Amino acid sequence: MAKTATIQDIIREAKVYLPHLNEERLSKAYEFAKEAHKGQMRMSGAAYIQHPLESTKILLSLRPDEDSMVACMLHDVLEDTPVSMETIEKEFGPSVMPLVLGMMKLGKVHYHGQERQIENLRKMFLSMSKDIRVVLIKLADRLHNMRTIEYIAEDKRKRIAEETLMIYIPIATRLGIYHMKNELEDLCFKVLAPQEYKRITGELAELTKIQEAIVRTCKKNLGRVLAEEGIEAIFHGRIKHPYSIYRKLRRKNKNYVNELHDVVAMRIIVKDEPTCYRVLGVVHKHWTPLSHRFKDYIAVPKGNGYQSLHTTLVGFCPKITNQPVEVQIRTTAMDQAAEIGIAAHWQYEEVGGRSIAVPDDKLRWVQSLVNLHETLKNNEEFVESLNVDIFKDRIFVLTPEGDVRDLPVNATPVDFAYAIHTEVGNRCKAAKVNGKIVPLDYALKNGEIVEIITANVDSPNRYWLSFVVTAGAKNKIKAWLNSQNKESTVQLGKELINAQLKRFNLPLLDNSYSILKEYEGRKLSLSEREEMIEKIGNGSVNVVTVIKKLFPEERLMKKSSKEDLAKHVLPENIQLDVDSQVLITGEKGYTTQIATCCMPSVHDEIIGYVTRGRGVTIHRKNCKVLKGNEKQRLVKASWASKDVSEYVVKLCLERRSRVGLLRDVADLFASNNLPIIDIENVKEEHSDTGKMLITVSVKDLDMLNFLIDHLEQIPGIMSVYEVD
Repeated sequence: MAKTATIQDIIREAKVYLPHLNEERLSKAYEFAKEAHKGQMRMSGAAYIQHPLESTKILLSLRPDEDSMVACMLHDVLEDTPVSMETIEKEFGPSVMPLVLGMMKLGKVHYHGQERQIENLRKMFLSMSKDIRVVLIKLADRLHNMRTIEYIAEDKRKRIAEETLMIYIPIATRLGIYHMKNELEDLCFKVLAPQEYKRITGELAELTKIQEAIVRTCKKNLGRVLAEEGIEAIFHGRIKHPYSIYRKLRRKNKNYVNELHDVVAMRIIVKDEPTCYRVLGVVHKHWTPLSHRFKDYIAVPKGNGYQSLHTTLVGFCPKITNQPVEVQIRTTAMDQAAEIGIAAHWQYEEVGGRSIAVPDDKLRWVQSLVNLHETLKNNEEFVESLNVDIFKDRIFVLTPEGDVRDLPVNATPVDFAYAIHTEVGNRCKAAKVNGKIVPLDYALKNGEIVEIITANVDSPNRYWLSFVVTAGAKNKIKAWLNSQNKESTVQLGKELINAQLKRFNLPLLDNSYSILKEYEGRKLSLSEREEMIEKIGNGSVNVVTVIKKLFPEERLMKKSSKEDLAKHVLPENIQLDVDSQVLITGEKGYTTQIATCCMPSVHDEIIGYVTRGRGVTIHRKNCKVLKGNEKQRLVKASWASKDVSEYVVKLCLERRSRVGLLRDVADLFASNNLPIIDIENVKEEHSDTGKMLITVSVKDLDMLNFLIDHLEQIPGIMSVYEVD
C-alpha cells in the first residue's frame, strides 16, 4: 500500500524546485483546511484532509507555484465547509481566491451520459478556467478521486469514470500532460470495462519477463552502436499501458495482446536537436525501419507542442523475438515537456515562486488552436482552444443539477427556460441566479447557476419578445401568442392596456374603449378601436407606445417640484437653484457652494453640509473640517451628469408578505442606480397582504415602465401602479 502524503513530504519536494518557498504559508493552508474539514470523512474511512494533501502531492509533478499549492490544499473548503470567501482572502491573500473560486465552479460541471453534452462540457470547463492553473489543480483533484474510486457506489463510479474519459482525459491530452492522461485512462478502463481490464493486465503479466528481456537487450544494443559513434544518451524502456493496448486491439480488430507487435517502446534522450537526427541515422543504419511508421514531430510539432522523432524498427532482438519496437528520440527539454506538457514552460514571477506565467512564445500554440471536433469513434485527439476569446459569443450556464446549457451572450433567464423545455419557458414567472432573484431580462454570465420558478399555467408575456435573444425562445413565445383565439387576444389586449392605465392612476377602459376615440389625430370607429386592442393583445402594437400617444407625459408622471424635493430629502427648507451642477441625495435643484477648505473637484467623492440660510456647502468626503460637525446636517451629494432624473413618482406595490421581499425590491433599485426618496410599508390587519409606497426619481416614462415591469416580476408583488 502506498505511503500516505504528509505536509512535510510536500514541502520537501516543492523546495527542490522552489528553494525560497514560504513553508509557513503552505503549512498554514494545511492546518486551515484540516480545521475546516474537521469531522468530515472520505468514503474510504480516511479523514477528509487526506484528499487535499494527496491532490497537492499529485500536483507537485507539474512543478506548481506556491499559490497553486495553497489553492489545492483549500480547494474543497468553500463548497464543503462554512468558511467564507472573505476569510480565505484575508488569511491567504487575493492571489489565491480566483483559483479556489475556479475550483468551486468546476465542481458544478457534471456529465450525465448525454453525448450532446460532451462538447459543451469541455468548452465550459475551459472557458470557466481563465487561469490555466485551475485546470491543473482540477486534474490533480480528479486523479486522486479516481485512485480511490472503489470506495463509492457502482453507479456513481461509472458516471465519474465516463466523465473523466469524456472531459478530463482529452483536456490532459490537449495540455500535453501524458503521465496524468495515461493513469486516468487505465483507472477509467478498470471501472468501465472490468473484465477486459482484468484480461489484458493478466496477459501483460504473463508476457512481462519476455518484454523485460526485450527492453534490456534493446538498451544494450542501442548503447553499443551509439557509443561507437561517440553519442552520449540516456535510455528508457516501457511496456505500453493497458488502455492504449485495448484501443490498439480494437483498432486492429484483434483479441489478444500477443497478436500485437509493438507493445514495447524505447526512448532515447540526447543533449540537443541535431543529435536527435544523428541518432535517427545511426539506428536506421543498424536496424530496418518501417517506413510508414516514421513521424518527425520535431520539425512539425503536435498541436499541444509535443516534439520527438518516432520510428519503428525490426530486428532489435532477433534471439528473443522479431517483434517491432517503437523508438522515440528527443532532447531532455522535449522529454520533460512530453511528461508535464504546458507546465514545463512555467516561469516563476515572484521570489519564492508564489505565482507563475507562461512565456508568450510557449503559449502561442494554445492561443492559435482552431476549433476542431473530436470524433469519439476513432479516438482522434480532442483539440480545443484554451483562449477564452473563442467563447466570446457564447456563455455556458448550469441548471441547479449541474447540467450545462450553451447560450448566446446576453441570453436571459427566459432564453434559458425555453432551452430546457417549451413548457418551462411558457410557465416561467421568475428566476434565481446563484440563489438570488433577478429580473427576467437579466443578462446571464458564464458559469452562473440558473433556477427557473414556474407558474401553474402557461403565461408567456409579449414583453419578453423585447429582450429574448435566441430564435428558439422568440419562435416559441410567438407560437403561443398566435395560438390564442381572437376573443382571448382581445381580452389580453384589454388586460395589457388596463394594467398601464392602472399604473398611472388613470380610469380603466369602458365598454366602448372611449379613450381610443381619437388616436394620432383621427377618430376611430368602435371596430377600429377593437382592432387596436387586438393588435395590442397579439403584440403587433406596443401598449406603452399607445399610452404615450394618448396622454402627454406630464399627465402620466408628476413633474418634480422644488417643494417636493425639499420635503423628501432635506432636514429644513432651503432655496433651490435649477442650474445646480450637484445632486443632493440624487436630485438636482439645490443652492450649493464649493467649500474653500478642501476645494473639491469633479473627480472627488463629495458630501453636502446643510448650512443655515446659505444652502448646501459641498466638501470632499474626507474633509477634516467636517469632523465634529452636526452629523444630522450631512447629506449625500454627487456630481450631476446628463442623465439627471426629472420626475418624482410615488408607486404603490400591492404585495404578499414573504422573507426577503424588501431586500429584492431594494436590489432592483440599487442595480439600476435609481434613488429611493421615501418608502412606507402599510400592512393590513389579520392578513399577510399589504402595500408598499415607494417614492422614486426617474428620468422618463420609459424608465418608469421598465421599473414597474421589473417590480411586478418579483415574487410576492401582485401589482404596481402610480398614486398621487
